[in-house]
Amino acid sequence: MDETHPASITDNVTIPPTIKSLASALSLPAREILDGAVTAADSTGSELWVVGGALRDCAAGRAVRDVDVAIASTDPGAAGSLARSVATQAPGAWEVTAEPRFGTASVRGETTRLEIATLRTERYARPGALPEVRFGASIEADLERRDFTVNAVALAVAGPRSGELLDPFGGLDDLAAQRLRALHPRSFADDATRLWRGARYAAALDLRPEPATARWIAEGATWLRPISGARLWAEFERTAAQRRVARTVRLLDEWGMLSGVHDQWGVPEASRMALRHRPGPHDSGLLLAVLLAALPDRDAIAARLDAPRTAREAVEAAARLLALSGTTPQHLEGVEAIPAAARGAAGWLDPGRQPGLQRALRRWERTRSPLDAGALQRLGVPPGRELGAWLRRLRRERYLGTLGSAASARRLVRDELAREAPEGGEGP
Repeated sequence: MDETHPASITDNVTIPPTIKSLASALSLPAREILDGAVTAADSTGSELWVVGGALRDCAAGRAVRDVDVAIASTDPGAAGSLARSVATQAPGAWEVTAEPRFGTASVRGETTRLEIATLRTERYARPGALPEVRFGASIEADLERRDFTVNAVALAVAGPRSGELLDPFGGLDDLAAQRLRALHPRSFADDATRLWRGARYAAALDLRPEPATARWIAEGATWLRPISGARLWAEFERTAAQRRVARTVRLLDEWGMLSGVHDQWGVPEASRMALRHRPGPHDSGLLLAVLLAALPDRDAIAARLDAPRTAREAVEAAARLLALSGTTPQHLEGVEAIPAAARGAAGWLDPGRQPGLQRALRRWERTRSPLDAGALQRLGVPPGRELGAWLRRLRRERYLGTLGSAASARRLVRDELAREAPEGGEGP
């Protein structure tokens, strides 16, 4: 599907989610893991709410694979305890992580995840800082700290208010109107990563920022400067992991978010075309290579993002592939062991030349000298630089088709060594 035309909410109508409709929208693994969370919460009499994206997508008639829940507690370890309980009850293998400082935990499986947060309020000491949290908040106060109205929706699934739907900011109406609305003017100053999330929501659901939010977005690039590279890379990975990658990248560029990360980061036309007809999810290294390989400041941008080594290697390798100007050994030597992400990115960016160049590169990588180092030394080639030069020469000759068998290689070496031997000396 062409990503320039994302699917819209059918007839601009959303249906308020219920426990029953949510269960129907969930994938089987997501339903099993949510059932485990409800059972665990019921066993302790805890109040448990499904919040944010699962309800948003359910109301929009979309399938739901991942679920965010919030548990009422004053204990910062409550989320971790719930996560461990869920992992022991739900079928399958699950990875559990917890961050008591923020009262959060995660249960991740092969195709789904459950994110757990303790109901809380937040305070940001300065722009870009991590929040100071206070547990024991009501669900109403917790919703006030969220990013956009379409995410400030909650449905109680355990506890005395089970079945109750809260939408205090009209998020479902905004969803129906395809409107992106930030909750308050300081939203992006408090946490500028919300700008990246907003672009993902807008791309996935064809939302348009309402006027006030559009003004805050226009000012938002300033607030990206103090955000750490690690947090920016986490947002980049989430962008790569969604379906509407091309539209999200276009919005990030149009909103000034990419130049807010690094002032030389824009999206070249080749990158736009490479992603246009390729819905995600994509490997994050491949996406980074598609966006950066053709840019002169790619190293600095990758460093600002705190991209991992494998992703940076993919960028540099893709740049080397794009710089290839021919298919002779002279061009191909040194351009080897190219990771798959780099090959894919270069192929997308340069579909006219890269298929032929990469076929030649694969043939070059498979080509070996017909004689190894031991065989050459037995013929009289001394170890060191001369031995290395012979290995490279024989490999080039074999690639070019001028040297076929090991026997012909031995004849070539003997003849050359004989010609180079001092007159009257003994040949090999």
